[in-house]
Parts: sequence; structure tokens; C-alpha cells
Amino acid sequence: MTVFSFIGIDSLSGTALFAYGLLAGLVLALAFSSQRWLLWYLFGGMAYWLAVEAVQSLLISRPALALSEWHSYVIAMGISWLPLAGWVLYRAIRYDDVSQSVQQQRELQAARYIEHTPVYDDDYQPRFY
Repeated sequence: MTVFSFIGIDSLSGTALFAYGLLAGLVLALAFSSQRWLLWYLFGGMAYWLAVEAVQSLLISRPALALSEWHSYVIAMGISWLPLAGWVLYRAIRYDDVSQSVQQQRELQAARYIEHTPVYDDDYQPRFY
């Protein structure tokens, strides 16, 4: 048994082999280019969908729930969005606190600044009298 028979390449046509080779070549070219950060989006999307599939399979395997496949996918997508909703809520609450502290800091700096008045050291001697 060879590796190729294990993954089923021996049953693929020449066109499919060419397409998979072209895809692998493009991913490899992208990995060596300056745009390799795009691969993180590719792999992140795959990891996200695998997580959704895992949650969906857990939901559908529970006989007490008796969900259809479509309903379990919808619920799995909703569950996968909960961390995003929590993060957005956290940022919104934190931004409100941060913006108030930044506003207070700006007000303190504005109170210390007197417009159109030069600031000198104590031992400043002007050049011309």
C-alpha cells in the first residue's frame, strides 16, 4: 500500500491531478511571497469551519435534542459567534471607560496650556533687550 493509494490519488484523472498540483504550487508561491499573511486568513477560515463542524456534530449526536442537520448548523454558527459578541461587548464597555479617561487627560493638559504664551526656564536670559 502506497501513500498515493491511501489518499486516493490513483483514482483521480489527469485534469484533477493538474488542478491539485496547481493549487499546491500557488499556495507554496504565496508562502514564499511578501503576501504570506494571506495564508493565515486561509488557515484561520479552515480552523473556524472545523470548529463549527465539531460543534454541529456534537449537537446532532445528542438524541435528546433531536435537531435536524440544518438546525444544528444554524445553532453551531450562533454558538461560534458568541465569543465575537462577547469581545465586541467587552471592547464597547472598555472604550467607554478609556474615552472618559482620555477626555479627562486632555482637559488637564488644556488647563495647563496657556495659548500664545512662551514657556521659558527660570534662568532664561533673552538675547536682545
